Amino acid sequence: MTSPAGFDPADPHAHFRRVRERTPVQRHVTPAGRVTWYLTRYADVRHALQEPALGRQVEPPGGDPLAMVRRNVFNLDPPDHTRLRRLMAPGFGARTVAVLGRLVRQRVSDLLDAMTTGEADVIADLALPLPLLVVAELLGLPEEDRARLRRWSDEMLRTGDPARVRRAGVAFLAHLGERIRERGDRTGNDLLSRLLRAERAGRLTRHELLSSVFQLLFAGDETTVNLIGNGVLELLRHPGQLRRLRERPELIATAVEEMLRFNGPVGHSRPLHAMADLKLGGETIARGDVVIPVLLAANRDPAAFADPDVFDIGRDPNRHLGFGHGTHFCLGAALARLQAQAAIGELLARFPRISQATEELEWTPDLFLHGVRRLPVLLEPA
Repeated sequence: MTSPAGFDPADPHAHFRRVRERTPVQRHVTPAGRVTWYLTRYADVRHALQEPALGRQVEPPGGDPLAMVRRNVFNLDPPDHTRLRRLMAPGFGARTVAVLGRLVRQRVSDLLDAMTTGEADVIADLALPLPLLVVAELLGLPEEDRARLRRWSDEMLRTGDPARVRRAGVAFLAHLGERIRERGDRTGNDLLSRLLRAERAGRLTRHELLSSVFQLLFAGDETTVNLIGNGVLELLRHPGQLRRLRERPELIATAVEEMLRFNGPVGHSRPLHAMADLKLGGETIARGDVVIPVLLAANRDPAAFADPDVFDIGRDPNRHLGFGHGTHFCLGAALARLQAQAAIGELLARFPRISQATEELEWTPDLFLHGVRRLPVLLEPA
């Protein structure tokens, strides 16, 4: 994923504040000669995310299994995007999320049971295992798959080694294909069953099915990990807001929205490709140029938010772009919110005292998925 040069992964906001003030639509030329524009103002980012002349769909080369998994709702434009989103939407609707609520709370409780007083890692012990468990349940994958899915996810998203990324991706796709063959004609009410029935009815291809499951498990997994991790970190960095949330736990919903705005889990959207010449933020974007809407910058724009650099868990209204905007608004937003509210709310309820064990944190080097690798904390009894 293309990320701008010059930013500090630990504090990208200072960099983007300067960019937004000086050159809010910033032009870069890659070594290959491709022109890339970075958008940092809220209005420009919001416009770009719903601009029909900016598309995501780039046909991958045939034959490569990892290239083919790009054919999913994250990377397609209408009408293909619309068709696939309609097929997947029931798996993330209000009814399904409500049913999953009990499972999420139970999974959170189980994970916290293992986090006794003393030092723990919010990422490894809570944020990392939770989303994969939940999405695997949503898809109807068996319990014995969970450890392998975690290993493959870590290989693809956390090693930075292209060879290991490829091996893990190919292994997962082969395993998923085997799981599908094992099911045969036996399908249930889970999301994978719905997609299989849609495939048999000719409403999506096998590549689209595999790609959709691939993206749900791994892209959605890491996003929720970062939301929980970044959210807990901001509470620890703002003890007044942490105390406020302890005293008023009913603020957990608005607190999570502020976590998404203030230091969200996704730094910028996927690259958008100009399919025609257009004007954006006062600049002329030529056909073939790439546009990168920077969500972290837009969510700190003083033109859109009062006191944008203040972390306020009661902020309302809060029209952040943490889950994107427009046609590609995050399909799993409700499920991510549910998990973050349950994980962070129950963590605070379970442990009356939580403190950061170290100031030395490792951040993801690429801005696309923005979060800490580890978050060691001290959990003290009351």
